[in-house]
Amino acid sequence: MTARLWHDQARAKPLIAPPVKAITQLRAMSDSSRTRYLQHRRRWMRSLRFETPAIVQARTTLTDLVEDNAVSTPAAKDVIAVSAPFAVGKSTLVRTWAQDQYRQIIGDRLHHSQMPTWHREVGIVADEIPVVWLDLGAASKVRAFNIQLLQYFGYPISGAIHDLTARIHRILDAHRVRLLVVDDTNLLNLRHQDARDVLDHLKHVNTMLGQRGATMVLVGANLEDGAIFHDPQMAGRLRTISLKACTIDTPVEVATWQSTLAGVERLVLPYLPTAMPGILAGHHAPRVWRLTQGYLGDVARLIADAAYIAAQEDTWTIRTADLERSQLSRRAQAAAPRLRQPVTTRAAQAASVEVHAP
Repeated sequence: MTARLWHDQARAKPLIAPPVKAITQLRAMSDSSRTRYLQHRRRWMRSLRFETPAIVQARTTLTDLVEDNAVSTPAAKDVIAVSAPFAVGKSTLVRTWAQDQYRQIIGDRLHHSQMPTWHREVGIVADEIPVVWLDLGAASKVRAFNIQLLQYFGYPISGAIHDLTARIHRILDAHRVRLLVVDDTNLLNLRHQDARDVLDHLKHVNTMLGQRGATMVLVGANLEDGAIFHDPQMAGRLRTISLKACTIDTPVEVATWQSTLAGVERLVLPYLPTAMPGILAGHHAPRVWRLTQGYLGDVARLIADAAYIAAQEDTWTIRTADLERSQLSRRAQAAAPRLRQPVTTRAAQAASVEVHAP
């Protein structure tokens, strides 16, 4: 990732939803027109980002913590750690939120293809880069961390570690950095003999950011099990946001799952002209959970594929057979057979909870 690429991605417009068509219009289309329409609809459905109350709360918490850091006394600030199992969608959540932050800061200047700039002083103009996103590589150490940070801004990466760190000091001021997101933090090499150096460097970077009212966000898989959470100084500043896949083990969780699927219905039901309200939030809720195990990225894939299969067969709804024939992720494929038996039990539990149709 580079600052230029981040800017371009923030400027990119989301995929436009296809027009809603009545069943008579769909069946009157030529084969080629229907194929193009279905491909567009499938891509749009798979691009959707579904939300749970936990995701909404996580976004609010991120914003609140960043604002608190911005106005508190200049010093080492709270570090935000977003932790979740693999494939839950933590990086997607933080990336979407961070790009919203970038858009708000840049404002009207976002519409220009050129990088936004500011006047550092009379006669000196610099790119304004308020949000930094690092995708860490495997077993990253201090030098690798510094190099990735410098590459994001397009600065030279040669020199000793202390020279690179000093360069970063100047960059933070020159480009008005307010937010540093470190994704895949679990890949930081904290098990080798220099682990203490890596931790100390993270603390130093956090201090540099804190002196400027900026915030560091660490994103990674199962961070609670790593050295970052067990370092006393780091743990004392960590504010943790933990995410997990949706579960349906209690009536409250069942109701939340159904509410989440009701939100999905509000988006996709207009494109299923023969489907009845409640088809996902009620009728298919247990099966959708079994096939996805509550991972929202898999839900988007499942619904898009099932709707595509049904349209090809001219039913224009979502049936049980369509869900079972959909292409699942490898993770979902491996887990779904083990959960086949409990579907009936969970269906009975779900039926006992009132379904709010979209």
